[in-house]
Amino acid sequence: MPTARFFDNSVHGITFYDGSPDQKVTLTSNPYNWLEASFFYTNIQGKPYPGFEYQDYKDKGFNFKIRLKEEGILPALAVGINDIAGTGLYGSEYIVASYGTGNLDLHFGLGWGAYNGSKYKFKNPFGYLDERFYERGEVQDGFGGTGSFTPGRYFSDEKSSPFFGISYLLKDNLLLKFELLYQYILEEE
Repeated sequence: MPTARFFDNSVHGITFYDGSPDQKVTLTSNPYNWLEASFFYTNIQGKPYPGFEYQDYKDKGFNFKIRLKEEGILPALAVGINDIAGTGLYGSEYIVASYGTGNLDLHFGLGWGAYNGSKYKFKNPFGYLDERFYERGEVQDGFGGTGSFTPGRYFSDEKSSPFFGISYLLKDNLLLKFELLYQYILEEE
């Protein structure tokens, strides 16, 4: 789940996920303490790869998260875009705030795209700035294509979905978490 937390600069990581239908590897880097960038490669089980129906569908993409504000009296604030310039299968954008006190850490955000799956959606706040934010539009090449850079889609849709998380550090090596994020995968049309 997205948070406004960042690692120190020069920290790198790798994540392996083996779920159903997704199997994913993600390489993440923090070149600066205000920027997180990652590359993912995924295998989607049960979806045929175009032209090679005997194998599962493959997808790759890039994610970015930028710190807008560090935590102080007010929460830390960050903005992120997932699957930028990819097929758009995992395309999502978010704004998230994080605030910690003692062993308690709280996160609250708004999501668009693949993070916009909640039944508790509300009117997109960016639509008050410009009505173009109410229209998300389609991915240009869509599912199975190579995708393209489509900044007109970012942070846009008629509605946006909230998400939140709470974590509590019980001991140095034991963290209790509760997260609620509605995510979905765009289907082939």
